[in-house]
Amino acid sequence: MNANGKGFLWLSPLAMAVALAACGSDDNDRGRITLPGEQPGNQLLMMHNGSSNAGQVDLLDGRLNVIQTFNADANEGIALDLLGNLYAANDSGGAPSRLQALHKVVERSDNASAVSTLDRSLPAAGSMTLKGIAIAHEAGLVMAANLGGNSIEVFGTAAGENAVPLASTPLAGNAWDLVYDEPSDRLFLAMTNGTVVVVDDYVAGGFMATPSRTLTPDTAGTVSNIHGIAYQADTDTLVITDVGDAAVADDGRLYVIGNASTANGTVTPSRSLFGPATMMGNPVDLVLDGDKAYIAEKSNDAVLVYNNVVSGNSGDVAPDNVVDSTKPESLVLVVNQPVLADLSDIDESGTGFTGVAVTSNAPASPSDPDVVVLDLDLGAMQRGFTTGLDRESLGFNQMGDAYITYDTGLAVINRLATGRDGEMFAASRDRLIEGANTGLSSPKGFDVADQQGWVLVTDNGDPAVRVYGAQAGGDVAPLFSTSLSVAPWDLDYDPDEDRLYVALTDGSVAVFDEYSTRRGSAGADRVITPAEGGVAFAAPTNLHGIVHVAETDQLILSDVGSGANPTDGKLYVLGNASGADGLTEVSVRIDDGDNNAVGATQLGNPVDIAFDGEHLYVAEKSQGMVLRFDNILSSAGGDVAPSLTWMQSAPESVSLISDDLGRSPE
Repeated sequence: MNANGKGFLWLSPLAMAVALAACGSDDNDRGRITLPGEQPGNQLLMMHNGSSNAGQVDLLDGRLNVIQTFNADANEGIALDLLGNLYAANDSGGAPSRLQALHKVVERSDNASAVSTLDRSLPAAGSMTLKGIAIAHEAGLVMAANLGGNSIEVFGTAAGENAVPLASTPLAGNAWDLVYDEPSDRLFLAMTNGTVVVVDDYVAGGFMATPSRTLTPDTAGTVSNIHGIAYQADTDTLVITDVGDAAVADDGRLYVIGNASTANGTVTPSRSLFGPATMMGNPVDLVLDGDKAYIAEKSNDAVLVYNNVVSGNSGDVAPDNVVDSTKPESLVLVVNQPVLADLSDIDESGTGFTGVAVTSNAPASPSDPDVVVLDLDLGAMQRGFTTGLDRESLGFNQMGDAYITYDTGLAVINRLATGRDGEMFAASRDRLIEGANTGLSSPKGFDVADQQGWVLVTDNGDPAVRVYGAQAGGDVAPLFSTSLSVAPWDLDYDPDEDRLYVALTDGSVAVFDEYSTRRGSAGADRVITPAEGGVAFAAPTNLHGIVHVAETDQLILSDVGSGANPTDGKLYVLGNASGADGLTEVSVRIDDGDNNAVGATQLGNPVDIAFDGEHLYVAEKSQGMVLRFDNILSSAGGDVAPSLTWMQSAPESVSLISDDLGRSPE
């Protein structure tokens, strides 16, 4: 199981601090052989699967010391997504198996366990015994080896408690593990019959079972049973482990195979390791960190390390390092990825965007999509998707999944930012957060805070901000809630300053400082009321859309006025957002000055806004339009016409799609 197929982690400053502080922690009963000049590597996560430690996930530092432990329900293969969420296969409850999605395991406290408010479990219907798994990051898929079921099961990474397989690929034999090279759309399967099956164009070809090639190492022993598999794309090299006879503790092997993408038939590995010095009996998994291989040696209770596994002599070569570990089952590499700004916090000009997503509530016809993606110049529709829900606000996480509020809950749509054209909500890929425990009455606007793993939702029916774990699903309670005295509509959370701005329907903005720790327990720290000439705007005022521009510390607000009046909408810009309190002068006011006519602005009920660093996109519901006001921060204001427009039935929300969403690991 290699890093490419197993996922990467963005290591937050908090997690890094925990790791550094814990480097001197107790190693328990872990013996070591440390060679002179040994250099620490990256962190690892290791799943155990013994009689007394099944489901124990250890975080290991670069010298393989245990930093902390997490208690999962799953016990087999593991993989990390780009946000640090751990996917794990679970065969401990018998058929069918299950998959767990575990929220930011590296950042959890020591000895924490899975909880419904942060984590989710989905059934792998039809499976027998799931073993190794891999993530296709751009496609948003989890691929799992179904041992005993002779298949590969494929699910959407965002699927929930009602999941069904997106695809089931039948195999002629049983696969223990797999690795997926997404740029080439190539799947490598570690088969228990001693072969490696290669499938080209796996996703593009509709998850077909016909193997393109089959590789058989000619240095295998009498009994061959391939388990661990890792792929180096830059050198086109496979590294695989062979447990041989699972009942024998000294017949394990390792093979290095070059030209892996084109090799076929019986192949001679460039390196083969076997013999008592290797300590390989049942090497059930491995992961590569460059040329360094970490091997989970289950029968001999150890992690074996070869510093340069792809080159050197074949035969009975001892590992460079051995660390005691009881019944290790699978490994995943933890690699630092650059932390990107949340989509709602991208406010610098020059950021690349690919489109603007718009929800309609409701579309012109039931057969029309209720989510569309438009070109940035509002000149054409790129694609459409149908949720089938009474959709409200929409936003994206950095993996390209969409979160959409509707009348009674929250939907999570797998990779809507990058695809799904012409598709509908599907249990194989998508999930709902809905039910009595959610506490939701009438959810409206929200923000996705990827670094915290939060989804913050405004509840207009029972005035509050409710914060959910971004990986949660089903009838789940919020992590916490902040009660409000005025009904909210939308919000914007600034993760760098840990400050929350909430747009209220009485025309004001509630500001909460130190939100992650204080959670609004003492009420708003400040309340901002937009004003002009020292006087608040006359009622009715009813703020809906809100954007905090962190770079300039400004707020952009949309005011629908009276919801029953289709001609009295306005836009405001005001400064010193982080420190403003009470009556606050607006620097820009876009308003025709006549509540009985939309004027050139076309603003009647501007229910949502999105900002790209220069231009403001507006969902103008009463006029059935998406508007774009260019250079909004320097606008002269008044009765100015939008720079661009698009006719759209009852647009409810707008969200920009940046070009880095749904990317593969770097």
